[in-house]
Formats: sequence, structure tokens, C-alpha cells
Amino acid sequence: MSDVKKDILRNGLKIAFIADDIKNLTEFGVFHNATFSLMLAACELNVKVLLTESNNLKINNNKISAKFDEVILKREVGSHLKIKSSNEYSLDSLNIVFARKDPPVNENFITYIQMLSMISSETLIVNNPAGILRANEKLYIFNVSNLIPLTLVTSKKEELLGFLHEHKEAVIKPLFNKGGEGVFYLNINSINVNSVIEESLANNHTVVIQKYLPEVLSGDKRIILLNGEPVGGITRIPKPGEFRTHISRGASFKPLILSNRDIEICKALKPFLVRDGLYFAAIDVIGDYLIEVNITCPANLYETEQAVKKPLSKMIIEWAIETTETRLLHTCS
Repeated sequence: MSDVKKDILRNGLKIAFIADDIKNLTEFGVFHNATFSLMLAACELNVKVLLTESNNLKINNNKISAKFDEVILKREVGSHLKIKSSNEYSLDSLNIVFARKDPPVNENFITYIQMLSMISSETLIVNNPAGILRANEKLYIFNVSNLIPLTLVTSKKEELLGFLHEHKEAVIKPLFNKGGEGVFYLNINSINVNSVIEESLANNHTVVIQKYLPEVLSGDKRIILLNGEPVGGITRIPKPGEFRTHISRGASFKPLILSNRDIEICKALKPFLVRDGLYFAAIDVIGDYLIEVNITCPANLYETEQAVKKPLSKMIIEWAIETTETRLLHTCS
């Protein structure tokens, strides 16, 4: 593609972000929110950046639309976002949409993704709505079941207790939450095992239980994938007295050099991610085992950029723009 054609196409591109609470970010959010980093990178590439929240989506006359704010961003606490204008847009008039609503995956989340699926053939959506609906973040690991720890998915208390009796230590977690919410360490000798399991199963919930991997105390690995390829990663080290490695829970981080096993996991996952249109993903690895595939609203982008000294947000935005430009040229030719 010639530079002239690229400039013509890029000047008219509209990149929209559907994300909640970006206007009200705290200081932590301004420096750690992945959606903010992506939006800032898009602004720096001089394309029109639009922002709305998921509850603004509506369907009228067979068209999905929403009121969007055109925004300019700066990484400055207190003045991180400026609204240039606000207008109603039909989503099929947008070139790229980043679907960045956080879990929990509940009725509202599913409705918003189903609405987005109405326009996925006309617009590049990161990530593809059909892929998001297909890919539970805790269950997607079973696509590469030879690379995961011993894992049981069930809603039966006696089966969870049986798993714990066999393996002595385990981690139990819900299927649809985020950020370590509802994730508990279990030890067969603990007096609160029954109460934790009962709480996890409340309201007939199905849960995941995995064999506890003590390597987590030295850190897990968060690896960012773009169109199935690893582009950077960090080791996240839990704070003292904690086994959860989320930075929002006080974990520290350092650069990650991918091991041969990490590369093997990425290669094994790639065909599934590409098939499902899960262009931007983040996987969690403990030791030699894949634990989770984050695809609804992957985080830790800013931290990874700082650690590996690569402009990952810009890389993701440029990939989306180039993919869209190629589509537009094929349409026009």
C-alpha cells in the first residue's frame, strides 16, 4: 500500500472504545488502565478517537447506535481526558471498535456483546463478539489441555472435596469474575474448607478448582498476545501474605524473558485465538502451566510496556489500523 493511500484512509478512520468509567479514572487508573493506554496511543496516531459506555448502546430501526464523545487524552492526573464533541453514531459507520467492558460476564455483559455481533461483519471489533461469547476465560485453556494443571470444573461440593482430598492444596475460582475476585486458596487441613466451597457454590454456581502450584509465590507470567503472537510479558510477584498476582492487589512486576515452554503454549493457542477473532489476549502461566486466557478486557498492558520498553499499545492500534486499511482497499478495488 502506498503512503499516499495510507494517509487518505487514515485521516478518515474512526476508532471507538466501549469502556466504563474511563472519564473517572483515579491516579492508579491513569497510569495502569489498559484501555486508557490504547486510547492514548490512538490519539497520538492522529485518528478520531470515540468513547462510550456499554449502557449507551441501543437498537433502533434495525441499527445499533450510541452517543459517543470524541476525546483527547493525556497521561496527566486530573486532566487525563478532554471531550471535543458528542454525537450519535451508527456503529456500522465506525472502522474499528475496541470492546473493553470489564467482567463480570452477566446479563448486561452478554447483551452488549450480542448487540455488537450485529455489526461485526462491517467493522473490525477487538475482540470479535462471537469469539468472546465462545471463550470463557477460565475454560478456554481446555483447547490445549496438555498444557494446563490438573483442573476440575463442577458445581458439586462432594466432587470439589474429593479433588482437594486427592491433591491437598488447590485454588478455587468463579467462572465469570475478574481481578482475583472470589479466588481462594484451599488446604485440606484448613477448618474453613467447607464454608469457602459453599460460598463459591452459592446460587448453584459452577466453579473451577485447580491443583495449587507453589511456584506462584515467585510470580506468575502475564504474556500479551497480538493476533496469536507474543509481543511482551511480565512476571507478577504477589505481595507478602498473598498468592494472587494481580497488580491491583499490590503485586510487583518485572520483565519476562519467555521460556521455551512459554513459546510452546503461545504457539499451541494461536490457531484457536485466530479462529475465534481474539486478536488481543493476555495469558497467565504459572511455572510450566497455562492457567487462564484473558480475552474480554485484557489488562497489564501499561506495566508490560514499562517492563519490556516496547510501545505495545501503539503496536496494537497500528495492527488494527493496518488490518482495516487492507479491508478498505480490497473493498474499493
